[in-house]
Amino acid sequence: MNGKLYIFGIGGTGSRVIKSLVMLAASGVKIDASAIVPIIVDPDFANADVTRTIEQIKAYVAIRSQLAFNDATKNRFFEVPIENVVNDHRLALKDTKNKKFREFIEFSTMSKENRALASMLFSAANLESDMEVGFKGNPNIGSVVLNQFTDSQDFIDFADAFKPGDRIFIISSIFGGTGASGFPLLLKNLRGLDAKVSNNDAIQHAPIGAITVLPYFAVKTDEESTINSSTFIGKTKAALQYYERNVNGDESSVNVLYYIGDERTKQYENEEGGTEQRNNAHIVELAAAMSIVDFASIQNDDSILVCEENSNGKIYAPNPDFREFGIEKDVQEVLFSNLTQSTRDYLCTPMTQFVLFAKYVNEHLRGATSLQWARDNKFDDAFLKSSFINNIQKFVNSYIEWLEEMSDNDRAFKPFKLSVKSSDLYSIVDGVKPGSIKALWAFNKSGYDLFDAALNEEHSSLSKNFTLPHKFTELFYNVTKLLVGKKYKF
Repeated sequence: MNGKLYIFGIGGTGSRVIKSLVMLAASGVKIDASAIVPIIVDPDFANADVTRTIEQIKAYVAIRSQLAFNDATKNRFFEVPIENVVNDHRLALKDTKNKKFREFIEFSTMSKENRALASMLFSAANLESDMEVGFKGNPNIGSVVLNQFTDSQDFIDFADAFKPGDRIFIISSIFGGTGASGFPLLLKNLRGLDAKVSNNDAIQHAPIGAITVLPYFAVKTDEESTINSSTFIGKTKAALQYYERNVNGDESSVNVLYYIGDERTKQYENEEGGTEQRNNAHIVELAAAMSIVDFASIQNDDSILVCEENSNGKIYAPNPDFREFGIEKDVQEVLFSNLTQSTRDYLCTPMTQFVLFAKYVNEHLRGATSLQWARDNKFDDAFLKSSFINNIQKFVNSYIEWLEEMSDNDRAFKPFKLSVKSSDLYSIVDGVKPGSIKALWAFNKSGYDLFDAALNEEHSSLSKNFTLPHKFTELFYNVTKLLVGKKYKF
């Protein structure tokens, strides 16, 4: 087991990728880390995408706090711990609330010469920009405001918690303002950390992975908005050129750099930030989350993760690796069968298990308390009204919503037929014909009747020492694994 994985999610894309990672962790996708520690970097405090991600993390943590993972546990739902080192998983940025950029840089107090220089570097619109909703696609503003990373108490708390053997991963988009400017700044600060900072040597020499998210959506034209998706490609090219010189060129600062994007783009509403900025989940964000899973899987003795110091004291990765995500066929609606075999090996079984679990909780659980498996384990009405089941209900609803959003996007990720009738429950995996189960307990049963028969068959193997939440998740993990293993050939 590797150490902790600290994940910096910069901007709206960073938050949405973290949300996808939380969904994968909940479904039991193997993440080889002793814990994941999300840290969101976004000045837009009211951003709806950030809020949704934090709510999802909190629900995950609340559920996992009532579970146990030991040698007697087979359950992999909610297995990896999610920890927090900063308030609400957000790295606070000073002096960005209720301030325009000109006030942040104290433009009015500058000398005449410095004001002239600032006016050359920043347009009048830049200077009047309200920073409370982010940098609105302006990396030149972001590079100034975000250069306070290491001065914050939150960063100090991160440094205090960091230990040798831990890793760092950075998520950022390259076509906006916050992510494009935040990634190289954060990387520079991590590799060149002040000697006064706690655990500075461990942080400077830590394996660092990152994903650069290229354009994968557009925004509708709005003359009153400063965000224009026609500039996305130009900004991407400029940022890539900068990265080549300063991030991943000779003596790369990053050990593994991942790239993801999509030429097929859907237009979103042009919302500059705040509660209105709520983008639907996208397969690109899921793939970006998979890059974190991949980075965590790299063994500690792999030369890719080695860091060295040159004669000038710069710490770099002598054997960096660069990776991209791809699908087998360029299709508008991506099924499991369109993914590469390595991606299918990671996703198909756990995601199918969890979607069956979610369907059962949503559609059948309330009426199952009289069945043998429920009676014998005291899964009664009182248990169904508990905070644990309430959190499970909220989480699986969000999981289904996440799948629905991806299925409605362009490009769509649509591996499941979510509206399938209960009688055809096992036809839920699109493009995969379900097999039959040759067992006496399964004879002549389908839909939730088959699910209940499996629960009745498996519940007697549960340890009497397990708590009710532990029993519940253990039983449903074991039964969904049995059903998926028998029904589908992934």
